[in-house]
Formats: sequence, C-alpha cells, structure tokens
Amino acid sequence: MQRSVTDTRLVFELKLPESKGVLWGGVAALVLIFVVASYFVMPVAEVAVVRRGTAISAVYGTVRIEPAFVVRIRAQNDGFIQLAESFSAGRGAIGKSVEKGQLLATIADEETARELKQARADLQAAIQRAALPLPSSELLKAAEDNLQRLEKVVGSGNVPAVEFEKAKSEANRLRGALETERIERDRNLNSLEETTKKLEGEMKNAEVRSPIDGLLTNVQTIDGELVSDGNELFTVSSRKNYVRGEVNEEDVGEVKPGMKAKLQLYAYRTRSFTARVTSVQPAADPTTQRYTVVLEMQNPPDNLMTGMTGEMNIITGAHQNALLVPTRALLVDQALVVKQGIVNPRTVNVGFRTLDFTEALSGLAEGDRVIVSAQDKFRPGEAVRQRMVSSPLMPTEP
Repeated sequence: MQRSVTDTRLVFELKLPESKGVLWGGVAALVLIFVVASYFVMPVAEVAVVRRGTAISAVYGTVRIEPAFVVRIRAQNDGFIQLAESFSAGRGAIGKSVEKGQLLATIADEETARELKQARADLQAAIQRAALPLPSSELLKAAEDNLQRLEKVVGSGNVPAVEFEKAKSEANRLRGALETERIERDRNLNSLEETTKKLEGEMKNAEVRSPIDGLLTNVQTIDGELVSDGNELFTVSSRKNYVRGEVNEEDVGEVKPGMKAKLQLYAYRTRSFTARVTSVQPAADPTTQRYTVVLEMQNPPDNLMTGMTGEMNIITGAHQNALLVPTRALLVDQALVVKQGIVNPRTVNVGFRTLDFTEALSGLAEGDRVIVSAQDKFRPGEAVRQRMVSSPLMPTEP
C-alpha cells in the first residue's frame, strides 16, 4: 500500500526530536573534551604557601671543616726511605689512624749504621780496658812499698838520705803518671760514649714517627725513594676539627663572637647544624678580600670529616610571628601569586632575608600560593595548573 505525503511528513516530524537529543549530547561531549584538553595543556606552576614563622637577619658565608692541628713531618737525614708495613700502600694509606710515636718509615743510612757498629765496639773495648788496672798502678804500688821500707830505716844511718829522696821522687812521679793515665782513660771513654750517642741519635732520626695522635692526611714519598734532610714526607692531622667560615668584607662588620649560626653541609643535605662564632680573624685574604670566621659546631655528626664544605647563616637578628615567603619566589621585590588558577603579580616589601626565607612586610597574605620556579615563563592573567612543592623547614631562632 502506498503512503501519502502527509504520512511521510508525520513520520519525519515524529523522529526529529530524537535526532536533536543526539546532536546536543555530541556537542556537550565535544565541549567536555575541549575543557579537559585545555586543562591539560595549561602550564604547570610550582607553588609554595606563604606561612608565618620566625624571620631571621643573617650574614651569609661559606664553611669548610678543618683539622685543629696539622703537623708536617720532614726527613732528619739523607738516605733511602722504607715505609712501615702499615703504610706501605703509600697514598693509599691516606686516612689511616696513627698514634703518637708510631713508626711511619725508616730512612736507611748504611754509612751511619757502620760507624755506629764500630763506635759501639770501640766503647765496649774501652769499658773492658777501664776495668783493668792502669799500667802505672803496679809500679806505683812497688814504689810506695819501697818508700815505706826506706822511711823506716833512713834514721838508722844504714840507708843514705839521698836514696830515700830518690825513692820519694820516683813515687811522686808514678802518682802523676797514674793520674795522667786515669784522665786519658776517662777522656777516651767519654769520647767514645758521646760518639756512640751521637750516632744512635742519627740512627734514631732515621726512624720517622708520628708526633701526635691523629689521621694520616698526606704522603709525599714512595717506598725506596732517596730523600734528603728536610724533605716533607707525611702530614698528620688531629682528629679534632673546627669550622672555618668565610664572609664578605661588606658583612664582616656585623659578625661578633658569641653569635649563633645555622650550618648546612653539602654532605648532609637533609640536616642543619647549630654553631657559635668563637672568633673573627682580623685580616682578610689578600686575594679574595674575604674574612675568616672560626665557629664551634654544637652536636657535630660522628662522621664529620676534614674537607667537608657547606654554607652558613650567622644570625644577627630575629622577628617572631613574621610572614615568610620562600626566597626563591622573589625576583628582587616581585612575586607571582596564583589565585583561583590565575597568575597575579605582587610587589612585596621585604624585611629580613636568608637563603631560604624572606620576611614579607606587605604585598602578601598568609596562605597565598606563590610561584617558586621558572617565573619568567608565566604572564599576569594566565591560567595555570598548580603543583605544590615542599619548602625548607621553617626557620627558628637557634
């Protein structure tokens, strides 16, 4: 059966509303896809929250851990050096612990060793000879016996007086000879003893020993090397360390002994340390014009080692309950605040400033989210996605 034109129009009109619903649903889906796509193509801003804390005025400087004592050990004679077994690795032994008096090396001196051997033999022979009677002692004893015999009979007239005087003169001569022999014997014995002690001292100098307890921090010789008197061989540093800081000339006037400081060592990135200024050296480095500040670290780590470096803030003032913004969020006195996803520029009046935080006197409010990196990539009024980043620990007055 054929349909009329009227029937066909009716069917078309009845199906039209269903087609419109499908059309609007597609449009909505496209809008949603566009919104989602727009969101994900937005630039991402790393932000941190402005909070309250203690604002600190500080002098910035760099620090280095230095040993309290450094002893450079030099050769005391010439010869070929032989390293002690514990230090035979040469520079590989750097860092080993040493004790006062511990043998580090021996400098072989064959000529002195031969002379010492001969001197000891000569001294021993002289000591043995000294135990024997002197050559004139027996002659003197016989002369004194003869003199005593003549003295008893000289008055009887049986012995001429001249014989008695002659015997007396001979006894006196032998006493003088005996005394001369004794003096010569003692002089020779003392000379041999002094020679032996001198050579023993020279041989003792051939033994290179540590003068202090500490750590071997440098080796400037190799096993079997020919060294000369005065050559530097080893460096031994004390186990006790101190903190040597350096500040710029324009800041040193604010630093006083007794001031507290916050230290950050590169070897301990997640930890901070407290120290106290003990002295400020009066002269600047002639090259850098930086001044040296000596600090004493409180509660240092067990494995604190010489040569470690880092940064410090010497505290010169503090404001409690101040508004703090991460220092890296500021470009001079400008900050970018993200509010409801839109970038807004702010001019900030700053107060105390450290490496991590700056006091905001005006221009920011507590809870504001400020962009802390790549500020040059964002424009005022631009829509951004936010990604929170962790700030350093809020400062507290040490």
